Amino acid sequence: MSQLKNVCTERKNAIKFLTGSDPSYIENLGKKLLIPAFRRAATKMPAYAKLLNDKGINQKDINTIDDFQEKVPFFTKKDFFVDTPMEELCVDKNIQSLKLAVTSSGFSGVFSLGMSTEQDQNQSIFAVDTLLEYLINISEKKTFLINCVPMGVKIPTSLPIAEVSVRSDMALALINKFTPYFEQILIIGDPHFLKKIIEDGLEQGLDWKNLSVNFITGEDWFSENFRLYLADLLEIDFNRSDSGFFGANFGIAELDLSLFHESIYTIRLRQELQKNTRLREKIFGKNTKIIPLIFQYYPHKVFLETTQENELLFSMLNPDILMPLIRYNSQDQGAIRSYEEVKKILTEENCQHLIPDLKLPLVSVTGRSGRSLTVHGKTVTPEEIKEGLYSDYEVAFLTTGYFKLSQMADNEGKIEIQLKKGVMKTAELKTRFTKALLKHVDADIEIHFYDYQDFPYGMDLDYERKFKCI
Repeated sequence: MSQLKNVCTERKNAIKFLTGSDPSYIENLGKKLLIPAFRRAATKMPAYAKLLNDKGINQKDINTIDDFQEKVPFFTKKDFFVDTPMEELCVDKNIQSLKLAVTSSGFSGVFSLGMSTEQDQNQSIFAVDTLLEYLINISEKKTFLINCVPMGVKIPTSLPIAEVSVRSDMALALINKFTPYFEQILIIGDPHFLKKIIEDGLEQGLDWKNLSVNFITGEDWFSENFRLYLADLLEIDFNRSDSGFFGANFGIAELDLSLFHESIYTIRLRQELQKNTRLREKIFGKNTKIIPLIFQYYPHKVFLETTQENELLFSMLNPDILMPLIRYNSQDQGAIRSYEEVKKILTEENCQHLIPDLKLPLVSVTGRSGRSLTVHGKTVTPEEIKEGLYSDYEVAFLTTGYFKLSQMADNEGKIEIQLKKGVMKTAELKTRFTKALLKHVDADIEIHFYDYQDFPYGMDLDYERKFKCI
């Protein structure tokens, strides 16, 4: 009991540090760790040393952050995970210290792998538990976690946990069985799968509003209309701290399963940006049609940059990490904002109530690069379609959320949408879907609907991995 109390105290102290420190002090911690982290990878990780040598980079020439950003190239998963022996990716080739391997979804066509030691795992457990302490107060509320993340991905936590993968019937059974014994339930999974759990629960008579259930999503970008739709089903009020939590976490298998996360402040900020054009333009510029996901991240854990194409670059800073990837391009599109920059804008716009309490920098994520198409001179993105599908809650309930966006001949485009089981396509339904989509898709585009079993894309996956919508 005393050991548990000590751990809880350590978590609370970490949160106190992150909410009470000078933001520049926290950012500078990461800057001090960058060059040592680069040199450790360059000298001790054979695969990275070879990549640098092939590019003509001598690690001794990298002495400052300016040197690093001007001279050190960035790499993608294809550079590391196609032909490289796994021991070459480990510091000192020490693959024998491996405790856990995690695979990516294979969304890009290449399976990347994360590798961690027992020490790495212990640090991850503390980090995740501290995050959950901050988000849903797990020290004060006895919490049961249901892990619905596919592919056997383990959640590093000390909480009691059930690993059900993508079995909604199992998840709902566990909610019914364990709710009497815990003060709150936490469910983690893919956004589409959480939609299925929530909707299936309602159809089975589950009274979500009277259950203390929180949700954290990973795996994929979702629109704010998606969150608001599910919050409506759950009767979550984001202006009340006791109303339940539905937020996103951003992780990459080969880096860390929790790199960024939302908070109630970033959620409220995103919702305000959706309706406040002036504030949106001051933070993201005038041409932002769809509000990105807004996260906070830990600059003493990862040094974050962007390319000229706005793709995120990650340099892992932990001096004990087994596979320290440096300037790793995830090909996720995003933008970085310092805490002080965001605080200044929010203060100028009389939105002080939206200033996050964690003194951490913010990163916005708009989705994967290379996933748009052009229809008669107008750009159409998957993110716009997602926003449109969930702008009408009755429409949202009728679809699985899966769709295919295709470029056709003569600058035409096509959206193909999967309906839920038991929903039949009708002319009236097509009109309703079209009206919802055109709220956010500014192009004349063909729309097709498929009965659930007739949808020709990805039926064999069944929530197992990310769906390629384009």
